[in-house]
Amino acid sequence: MALYALGDLHLSFQADKPMDAFGKVWKHHERKIEKYVNRIVRPEDTLVLTGDHSWGRKLSECREDLDFIERLPGRKILLRGNHDMFWDAKKTRRLNEEYDGRLFFLQNNFAAYQDYALVGTKGYTFEGPFYLDFQGRILGWDEEREEQAK
Repeated sequence: MALYALGDLHLSFQADKPMDAFGKVWKHHERKIEKYVNRIVRPEDTLVLTGDHSWGRKLSECREDLDFIERLPGRKILLRGNHDMFWDAKKTRRLNEEYDGRLFFLQNNFAAYQDYALVGTKGYTFEGPFYLDFQGRILGWDEEREEQAK
């Protein structure tokens, strides 16, 4: 049982936002995803999809994208990306009920993988007015950045 991660699929089977607008390498990118995931991932493996699954803004605009993901091999665990407008934290439980046994939506909950817990929560960049060392101790203070941090 292997663990794989893949992100930024930006599928648009229902949304009118083809990725080839970003260059010809993106033309039919969903076919490339399908080809290589099917080549690498086995049914007994776990595939963590790290966000930006669909360009659809509502769940009704993402159904075909989620169906595509569901058809990929392995157990699928989805994290929410900044472009996944169809999903907010309040909808996680409902999505997990609807896609039970097919897709697992990971946000403010956890999924087990062997002896590990995979956890999901939205992260933020904190540009605080202080400087920390690798152990989290405050080393210094930048008064100019204090107002921005507030």
